[in-house]
Amino acid sequence: MGDRGNRVEDAERAVLTVLCEGLEALRAECALWPEPRRQLLARIEGEARARRPVLALVAELLDASPDETRRMIASGPPGLGPGHADEESFGCPDGACDLVTTPLPAGPVPNCVLTGAHMRRR
Repeated sequence: MGDRGNRVEDAERAVLTVLCEGLEALRAECALWPEPRRQLLARIEGEARARRPVLALVAELLDASPDETRRMIASGPPGLGPGHADEESFGCPDGACDLVTTPLPAGPVPNCVLTGAHMRRR
């Protein structure tokens, strides 16, 4: 399994990062969706919170195959490149995703949108 296992793990990590980054907007949009799609988003959040794989569920939500979803996220979410000050950057509380956020100077420590836990200084 070796290399393929790493690709699957990398894909799961990438989809979790994208999910965390866009979750608040996705939740707002969800109010306009039919009940089954709202339930799917709630299931995705629960699985992500429990740190179980969500790629297949996100693919279902996007009405895409897991391979199409992997390709969509392959370039990574915007804002994760250079330009964040290390001393003011915060990341996933348990390292499950690669989201990095930079709050306002002297602002509160940001919280994870899935778990509510404080993010870790990077």
